[in-house]
Amino acid sequence: MAKTTPQRRKQQTRETNWVVIGGLIVLGIAVFGGLLWLALRPTESQTVQTLAEFCDGNPDNCAVRGEADAPVTMVEVSDFGCIHCTTFHRETEQALSEQYVDSGTVRWVVLPYALSTTTVPAAAAALCAGEQDRYFEFAHALFQIDPVETRITAAGYRQASEAVTLDMDAFDSCMDDGRNLAIVNANREAARNNRVSGTPTFFLNDETLSGAQPLDVFAQTINSLLAAQ
Repeated sequence: MAKTTPQRRKQQTRETNWVVIGGLIVLGIAVFGGLLWLALRPTESQTVQTLAEFCDGNPDNCAVRGEADAPVTMVEVSDFGCIHCTTFHRETEQALSEQYVDSGTVRWVVLPYALSTTTVPAAAAALCAGEQDRYFEFAHALFQIDPVETRITAAGYRQASEAVTLDMDAFDSCMDDGRNLAIVNANREAARNNRVSGTPTFFLNDETLSGAQPLDVFAQTINSLLAAQ
């Protein structure tokens, strides 16, 4: 019978050790992956709030008009520096409000939002106007200002504030202490959690519309939601 030499036994031992080590590494990766999946998987407590729920739970963060029991809730996410938001507010906002908000069909909720840090102060200014119950009037006036480079400056905010006859002392005090900046940033996080990546974005109950859609697209969506109830 052939004998195994000491050198051969050492080589076999080393090969066996690497097999064991490799197996332990693979096992460790599998266990770590499983634990990571368990830690990150969605649970009921981690369910993302809809923006309508977020605004209901944080009323100071949002602006609302319309009947509380309206069958359709529309959440608007817009940016004051956004060209398509400007188009919507100049061409569709008023007719949509008159036809569906004034009739009690739609509850219109706005989440003051900013696509970038450059327009955070504009959204904060609108919230300051909201403290005087003039959010929607202020937003409409601000969207009328051209060029956009002026609109999103202190001069633009003042122009819109004066156009809707705000209490300027209260407005200036609100802007000076910056108390709404943190709110806008919290709104940005809530919007990101709901996969908002562009503006304007509208959530109508369970339906989503993106871009400066014309009135007939909103009408079709609203009528479809009403028919399904």
